[in-house]
Amino acid sequence: MTSNSATDQRLMPGQRVSDWGRMKYANVANIARPQTEDDLRAILAHAKEHDLKISVRGIGHNTVGQSIVDNGIMIDMMAMNQIIELNEQAKTLRVQAGATWAQLTPLLEQKRLSLSTKQEFNIFSVGGSLAANIHGKSIDYAALITHVKSFRILTADGEIIEASREHNYALFRAAIGGWGLLGIVVDVTFQLIDDRIVEKSEVVYMKREPLLDAYRERIQRDPAATPLCYGFLDTSFDNGYYLTYRYLESGETYSLDELKRDETHPLVVDILVWLQRRCAFVRRKAFNLTWATSGNPDKTLLSRRLLLWDKPPKAFNDLLLQKYYLPLDRFQGFLGKAQTIFQRYEKDIKLMMLHFRFQPANNEAMLASLQQEAMCFFPVYLAEKDDANWVAVYEKVSHELVEEVLAHGGSFYLTFVPATLDQVRRAFPHWNDFVETKRRYDPEERFTSLFYENLRAG
Repeated sequence: MTSNSATDQRLMPGQRVSDWGRMKYANVANIARPQTEDDLRAILAHAKEHDLKISVRGIGHNTVGQSIVDNGIMIDMMAMNQIIELNEQAKTLRVQAGATWAQLTPLLEQKRLSLSTKQEFNIFSVGGSLAANIHGKSIDYAALITHVKSFRILTADGEIIEASREHNYALFRAAIGGWGLLGIVVDVTFQLIDDRIVEKSEVVYMKREPLLDAYRERIQRDPAATPLCYGFLDTSFDNGYYLTYRYLESGETYSLDELKRDETHPLVVDILVWLQRRCAFVRRKAFNLTWATSGNPDKTLLSRRLLLWDKPPKAFNDLLLQKYYLPLDRFQGFLGKAQTIFQRYEKDIKLMMLHFRFQPANNEAMLASLQQEAMCFFPVYLAEKDDANWVAVYEKVSHELVEEVLAHGGSFYLTFVPATLDQVRRAFPHWNDFVETKRRYDPEERFTSLFYENLRAG
């Protein structure tokens, strides 16, 4: 790369960077912001010439260093965000990896089309969603991989190749959910679904154990008509409720303006989070407030209900969340253990919310979180991200939760959970296959991250 090349202008000086978790930091040598495929090839060539590692980043919504590495090039993909082709007849969408749900959602809504699943905020990138193999909260569609037709990826040898179920299938299975460790995804082709209208149909409140029994029965009853059914527990694990949405089959038509989802204003959320941080009484009563407003009517598009706010509350940046997956028949037993763990650390770890939902199985990806149908346990923490003492306690809590999850035959979402190599191998039975596939396509391990380096070190 010559000093006056366009790519040089996109290869900026490095700095100390973190991700959404603000618990892992790296001093990167350069930050690259490519706009074309030629830029990507040139950046890779520069990395090889100077023996630099590469990490790949969307918006960096992870907590254990998946998008950063010391003394490497951090490639920020957000400028490669073009919508390449929308085929309404075939219901397919091809889009560059830096595009966000904020770009795609309004475009697809006009056509009454949607992705089968998406992350809960519009800010996330397609490439990041693919790297995490997101699963969303729909109970009638499994992880994102199920509706990926193909993608093109720049591999370590400098070639851009296609990966699909027909071509380079091992790469397809490894790169989806593979955290940018196989190469740089350039663009993705999705199979779309019809965007149907959903309506809140019931809210059920009970003590924890009968509630979860009732929830399990509910998700197994008439699943084809029930796209959403998810719930919340109070932070003492005593009481909870779940909400159910059904597809609206009345045949009525509605304009998009009539289908706005019911959502608490972000400013109200910011205030409530601020109060919960400072007052134990408010933390104890916050669940009652969410329950009191849970019965509000809500009729909207499925694609909109899969999301929360179009613009997240500011408080979102100072929260942490995790996702743990348990077999349906072992979820109750695990919750008792989790309750004990959180009680042990209650002076240091403040919980804002406990969420649960059913997750359909899909084990196609090598690092699939869900080898079987599961219940997802979703604690949300009032984090103190920049406090080393708090982070140390958080990591202890996480370690103990992971051990209980594994003891109950479950797994966890790599995006947010700090775990040891031994824990990862126990939760992800194809970890060694993943590493072997990575080395086949990236023998010098050019693509890496703090996340991978820490696991590789054991």
